[in-house]
Amino acid sequence: MATYQHDSQDIRMINVVVLGRSIPSLINLADHDDLNITMIQPETIDEAVMEIQAAETDITVLEQHNERINTDILCLVLATSYSHNQTIILAEKSPDFEQLKATGFRARGYITPTQHDKLVKAIRAVHDGEAWLPRRLVADMLNHFAAGDIGR
Repeated sequence: MATYQHDSQDIRMINVVVLGRSIPSLINLADHDDLNITMIQPETIDEAVMEIQAAETDITVLEQHNERINTDILCLVLATSYSHNQTIILAEKSPDFEQLKATGFRARGYITPTQHDKLVKAIRAVHDGEAWLPRRLVADMLNHFAAGDIGR
């Protein structure tokens, strides 16, 4: 009978880049030794992409409204220029279909204000290949798919 022994190499670090001042306060690093967090404050989308690629980022967490960088555009640019990365957006309100569409349907998750305490869980879920989308947004997406108006 084979037994499984825990090997320290089984734990893979998740490289997370954070763009937004309020986000680090939502993650207690002492409790999450599998997360390697890098905070960036780029001036342009090009700088952000270079810093995210340099950090070999798995997950990027963006505050929805940034005074310097349009997060929807950054999400789309990352999806096309650095496909290894997955993006989670910290939303100020519950996202709608138009917000997801503005990212080119590339945001893998939205953290609503009531879910701030679930940010780490969302990071792990998205890293494991899942999406972290509010149910209302998923229902809205399905309605648009059924109506055939996704590209409009």
